[in-house]
Amino acid sequence: MTVSDPTPTPTTSASTTPARTTPTDVLVIGAGPTGLTLACDLARRGVRVRVIERFAAPSVASRGKGLQPRSLEVLDDLGVADTVLTRGAIRLPVRMITDDGTVIDREPITVPVSDPTTTAYPETLWIGEFDVEGPLRDRLALDGVEVEFGTTASALEQHADSVEATVETPQGPDTIRARWVVGADGGRSTVRHALGVQFPGFTMRDRWYLGDVRLEGLDHGRQYIFPTDLGMIGLTPLPTTDLWQWQSTTEAGDDAAQPSLELYQQMLDDHLGKDRVTLQEATWLSLYRANVRLADRYRVGRVLLAGDAAHAHSPAGGQGMNTGIQDSWNLGWKLAAVVDGADAALLDTYEDERRPIAASVLEMSTEKMHRFRAGATDGAEGVDRGLDGMGGDDTTGLSLRYLPNTLAFDRQPIARAPYATGLRGRGFAGSTFDLIRGPHWTVFVFSDDASDAHAFDGTPENVHVHRIGAGAIEDSQGHAVARYAAQQGMVVLIRPDGYIAARQTVSSAADLLSFVRGVEGGGAHRQDDTADRADSSRPR
Repeated sequence: MTVSDPTPTPTTSASTTPARTTPTDVLVIGAGPTGLTLACDLARRGVRVRVIERFAAPSVASRGKGLQPRSLEVLDDLGVADTVLTRGAIRLPVRMITDDGTVIDREPITVPVSDPTTTAYPETLWIGEFDVEGPLRDRLALDGVEVEFGTTASALEQHADSVEATVETPQGPDTIRARWVVGADGGRSTVRHALGVQFPGFTMRDRWYLGDVRLEGLDHGRQYIFPTDLGMIGLTPLPTTDLWQWQSTTEAGDDAAQPSLELYQQMLDDHLGKDRVTLQEATWLSLYRANVRLADRYRVGRVLLAGDAAHAHSPAGGQGMNTGIQDSWNLGWKLAAVVDGADAALLDTYEDERRPIAASVLEMSTEKMHRFRAGATDGAEGVDRGLDGMGGDDTTGLSLRYLPNTLAFDRQPIARAPYATGLRGRGFAGSTFDLIRGPHWTVFVFSDDASDAHAFDGTPENVHVHRIGAGAIEDSQGHAVARYAAQQGMVVLIRPDGYIAARQTVSSAADLLSFVRGVEGGGAHRQDDTADRADSSRPR
């Protein structure tokens, strides 16, 4: 793929222009969890979006196999968490079998968050990546958007107000004119290469065999670890299928044998003895070497990068798919606002916020991988110690904070809005997340005085105001007051992605609304005609 620099006027010659040119607001290149999450968020906001994927059909490879709590919260907001949960499993019991036949049953690798009341999803979900993508594609289809499979972008030409993407489709060449383009096309991103964005970092020496296999001889309700001289063989059941994900260490270097069902069977036979476990079929095989890399830029003109196209991780801690999903959650509302008239400088906060997160996640996952490999050849005890370090609160995504920037009204670090249950009001019973859910800003007014909520009369339609206090949404158990450290008259402004933009008092209402209008630009000026919504106890 090639990308030309932005120019004031189009420069594509007639001789090279494909016959058709179709417009859209946003073109997403790549239909993995990152691209699909972004497309779902944009489509539900009324943004015209197209999603292209170079493969001819949906992926059948498990690849990433764990959804962390924060990612599940994102999928909840999109309305697909319940479906995703039916396709995964939590707290898989682990059975280790040594080469002398000793069986060791141990606690699951994943652990719940230290305080399970801080989220509706306190457990990591074991799930194949294809079972995340399926529900997201279904959600996208509800807004009339279908993934365009077998479609490859071969060139991007940037102009002052658009990007022209030359694409090859099953029906022939096409040109898509998009106002913005997002490359969510994986670690080998052609978009990133075409932009000339550097991807500094390193490649780990260790190589891993991966794959999805069918087998006989193991209980599909548990995870298996077989410590070996080189580290381990791991087999994780994929809940909605009869498949298992294979993951095993091998010798460092470039001379490792190519993956095959026969090779994997020989590994099992060497460890367990012949005919203990029989591999029947492989639907995906790979020889993988982890990259630890971070793009030096997330945006070039009207083209942005997200997910693995912007950062590559070791598999330790299960961060790759999750960081990409959360990239998209940060970018979606900002991109929609810019399409709707906000200043394009808003998109610079995407890199400002998400790139430092990716850097910290890379450091954490790399340290976990090094710790695991340091003890992996020490038999069952070494493998056990390494597995113990894979989970923890640092993997959940719940505690990540963005550095202060122009989206922090009070110039404080930007934290996720707390989850609190036990709220009750007229026509409503639920949690703070039930009030936040949806493509809008949220204002919580913690006050027993009904007049305080009226300070927000006349808010734009994309700002939902809820008074938490006597006569409105009552916090009888005090969970919300405690989690938000709220005093009477305190106001909390929450961004569309569920992060806190400000903690102020009612007297700051006009300034807060002005701040939202300044961020959202033209899109925030639409007024809601619903009377007296500020004291409502029903989420809208």
